Amino acid sequence: MIALTSAMAVVLVPATSAEARPVKSKTLTQNALYKAGALPVTACPEKPVKKLDPKSARSYLNGVLACLNRTWTGEFNAAGLKWSTPKVVYATKAPVKFCGAKWNDWGGYYCDSSHVMEIVLDEDLLGAGDLFLFFLTTSLYGEHVQNLAGITHGLDVLPRSNKAESAERYRRHNLQNFCLASAFVASVWKSLGRGREDWDDMLSYMRAWAGKNAGSRKSITYWAGQGFATGDPGACNTWTAPSAKVA
Repeated sequence: MIALTSAMAVVLVPATSAEARPVKSKTLTQNALYKAGALPVTACPEKPVKKLDPKSARSYLNGVLACLNRTWTGEFNAAGLKWSTPKVVYATKAPVKFCGAKWNDWGGYYCDSSHVMEIVLDEDLLGAGDLFLFFLTTSLYGEHVQNLAGITHGLDVLPRSNKAESAERYRRHNLQNFCLASAFVASVWKSLGRGREDWDDMLSYMRAWAGKNAGSRKSITYWAGQGFATGDPGACNTWTAPSAKVA
C-alpha cells in the first residue's frame, strides 16, 4: 500500500545481531529471484502529463506499466519463476473498501489475493507530479513481484514470537520493496533524461514513509541505494541482512 501523507514519525528498533532474529525460510533467504541477475537496461520514455488531468495521467502510467511488465516478465523467466501480469484499476475517487480493508489515505494499493492494484487519480495524487506517479507505480509493482516470487506468502507463514520480531520482518519486506522498485528505476534511468535531483526527490518520497514497519530513513536510503546502484534484485535480499540494516 502507498500512502500520500507526510513523513510519519521514525521508530527505531534497537539494533541486534543477525542471529537474534534469524529468518530460516529459504523462500525468503534464497529466492530464485536473487539469482536471475541484474535487470536489463532498457528504454522507458515518459509521456507528458497535463496538470490535474486524469486521462493523461492514465496514459503516462500505462506507459510505465508496459515497461514494468516487460522487465519483470523477462526477469521471472530468467529466474525460472511463473509470471502473470497484474490487473490495474484506475479511479478518480477513493473506494470505501478495497481488498477487504477500509481505504485509507492511499494513492494506490496492491491486493495480494487478487493481484489487482488500484490507483486513485484524485487531485492529491495528480498534484504530486509525474515523478511521484512513476515511483508509486514501481512500488506497487514491486509488491506484485514479491507476491509472485512467494516472498509475501513466505513472510505471512513465518512464526512470530513477539511484536518486535514481527515488526522487523515487515520492515525486511517493505525495505526489499523499496530496493526492487529502485532496481527497476536504475534499469530505465538513462532513458528518462532525469538528473540527480530527481533521484533525490524519489528518495524523499520513500523516506516520507519511514516508520516501525517500513524502516528508518537511514535503512530506506541504504536499501533504495542498493537497488539503484546495482539494478539487481539480488542486492535486495533484506532477509539475510543484520538487524541493524533493517532498523
